[in-house]
Amino acid sequence: MEKLLSLCMIVKNEEKVLARCLESVQGLVDEIIIVDTGSTDGTKDIAKQYTEHLYDFVWINDFAIAKNEALRRTTAKWILVLDADEYLDKDQHEELRAFLSKTDCTQPIGYSLPIYNIIESINSGKFLESFAIRLFPNSPNIYFERPIHEQVVYRNGELPIKNYPLIIFHTGYLKETLVEKEKSSRNLGIFKDLKANKNFSEYDYFTLGNEYSSIRDYKKALYYYERALTKNSETLSIFPFCRYQIVLVYIELQRYKDALSYIDDNIRRWPQHPDHYSLKASIYERLGLTEEAIEYYLTAIQKAETYSGADGRFWHMTPSLGTHVPLNSLVNLYQKLQNIPQTVYYLTKLVKLNPNDHLTLFRLLTLLTQNEQTPAIIDFLKKIFEFDNSVHLLKLLHVSLLLGSKELSQHFYEQCSTYDVALQPQQQLYYAVLFDDQERFNQFLPEVKDHTNSGQVNKLLFYAAILWQDPKYGEHLLESSDDNDFSLPLLKSMFATLFDQGESDNETPFDINYIATLLIDLFKMGYYDRYDWLIQKYPSYFYVVANLLGDYFFNQNQLQLAVDYYSILIENDQIGGTGYYHLSLLYLNQGDIDDGLVYLQSAIKLTPNQATWYILYLKNSQASPERDNIIKKYKNEFHQYCHIPIIDQLIKSQA
Repeated sequence: MEKLLSLCMIVKNEEKVLARCLESVQGLVDEIIIVDTGSTDGTKDIAKQYTEHLYDFVWINDFAIAKNEALRRTTAKWILVLDADEYLDKDQHEELRAFLSKTDCTQPIGYSLPIYNIIESINSGKFLESFAIRLFPNSPNIYFERPIHEQVVYRNGELPIKNYPLIIFHTGYLKETLVEKEKSSRNLGIFKDLKANKNFSEYDYFTLGNEYSSIRDYKKALYYYERALTKNSETLSIFPFCRYQIVLVYIELQRYKDALSYIDDNIRRWPQHPDHYSLKASIYERLGLTEEAIEYYLTAIQKAETYSGADGRFWHMTPSLGTHVPLNSLVNLYQKLQNIPQTVYYLTKLVKLNPNDHLTLFRLLTLLTQNEQTPAIIDFLKKIFEFDNSVHLLKLLHVSLLLGSKELSQHFYEQCSTYDVALQPQQQLYYAVLFDDQERFNQFLPEVKDHTNSGQVNKLLFYAAILWQDPKYGEHLLESSDDNDFSLPLLKSMFATLFDQGESDNETPFDINYIATLLIDLFKMGYYDRYDWLIQKYPSYFYVVANLLGDYFFNQNQLQLAVDYYSILIENDQIGGTGYYHLSLLYLNQGDIDDGLVYLQSAIKLTPNQATWYILYLKNSQASPERDNIIKKYKNEFHQYCHIPIIDQLIKSQA
């Protein structure tokens, strides 16, 4: 039978991602052609499990030549090109094969496919979309050209291009991948050779700007992006992407006036998309213009929800600027305004958008448990999650345990039992600590010797030791596989002095922020006597801890607890700038402007580098010597913002 579709790839040291890519095309392609340019890891062994068409090729700093080597070995009618750090959704296989089967492969055509460049993490749901020609007929007249960011070209003229909705997921620009593979260093070397040959186009300047942006050299990135914007570039596909990247660079350089100017022009050019409204809102948020930021975030969401285009593609650059970004920012802004109903509303939308986001679910349940009865919360969660789904049940149990909610934890523990969902040993230990069940804890402790999350297990061992007054639990502390986890020596020193009558030795490993997290967990679980006991072990650090706890309780909307700590700190002249700022928000949101401004003045005096605090003061104050003094300080600290029209207007006006 004649082959319909070939996958063509070039690879080098891709052992961590290659299998995922090749698994994603099983049942879709009829042959796999892999050209290896010098792997020294297990890449070739993995490739051999999927294809016999594996070829070595000496790397000569030219991606086009390497890919053309793969193209010339294909025998199918159509060619699909993927990188090792990309993969497909198997649900699209059948539709693509049906389409290719009835499409004439003798005519020159290139299909531009959407590429979802995932940012933050695979489960974040956030990505930046781009397009590239990755699907075309197998013809000697269609090939790759240019040594980097190679382009598909047609030997006999311009290649006709059409869009096809086969989504490619790309993880190559996750932070850890960039660091590990040093892609930017490699790519910049190729660009250097290309420039030496004086063969640079607008596209090359744009992609060179991307390389410098990825290594956070924003000044060079801006230089090359601006070189890419010529009269000719307005007709090129890179034009809107280049303007978008320039805005991002201006934001990173804190050149907000220039960024806003670009954004306003982008809104005039592309008013139907949410991206640019969301970016404008983000700058207003950075400046402290809360109400204005909310207005533009809401506009971004409205643009996304009411987009009427036939393709359903509401975004211009990335859908997250019409979904995750404005929703998450509205959560933060409404919580700062202590508007809990709106905070809960947008947290709910975020959880529905991405149920895998544990942090957002935690924040939502934190607020719900403060304001709703457990049966109502469970009924609410049933509308989002499937209670007979093991993944969903484990997620809900996990978050309930982290919350320290006994009622929710017991409910989801029983649900897991009902549906025979196996729990991890760590969850069994957490459940035992939460319910003061030492027998259960001891039962499951031997099962966690090789647990990957050693940091969390070690915390549970600490809680067990002080809860049941048994320092021998310290003998079970696990070594961490995370080089950035410094909690183990701290916990070892705490176990060594746990039941001493005197104060802890300040020369032992010490991290007051980590101790604050232990206190917070004990408080959440309701072990108030152990909470007090631990605080008393570090009397010389009480005020530092009290500031941290006050800030934590304020951010969790447990305002009375926050005020209790702040009151003690004020009485002893130990409160920090953030504490004063939080008190100012509390009073301003309640309409007590005078007291709120007094606290805000104190916050600015202690912490003068918070630009948003000055703007909050200006928006709530009348003309006065105090206001003039705040304006003077703002101009001295943040003179670069004073020429932004909306800031300039605020400075010259009075509330």
